[in-house]
Amino acid sequence: MIKLEISAEQYNLSGELKGRILERFGGLDEYMNTLHRGRVAVSWDGDDSKQTKVSAQVWGPGHEFEASDIEWDADTAITKAHHKLETQIRREHKKELDKRNHR
Repeated sequence: MIKLEISAEQYNLSGELKGRILERFGGLDEYMNTLHRGRVAVSWDGDDSKQTKVSAQVWGPGHEFEASDIEWDADTAITKAHHKLETQIRREHKKELDKRNHR
């Protein structure tokens, strides 16, 4: 599991929401086992429209991935940011496998 640092800026981050973040982003090493650290920040974006912004980064030796999303619903922002990271990681992992197989 990826060791995550979770922070909230002007946002009331509940234990339940923090647990979902840990579950989602902590498991990204399933797609690339060299990933070992990450950071997820949750904040408000906008003035009167107060939307949840989720920014996430994960990294390991030679790799760094970053994604974010802004949505009205925190769970949706988490899901979309996670999906973006997962897509990047899977794409990079596939490239690495293809390079190994072509040698």
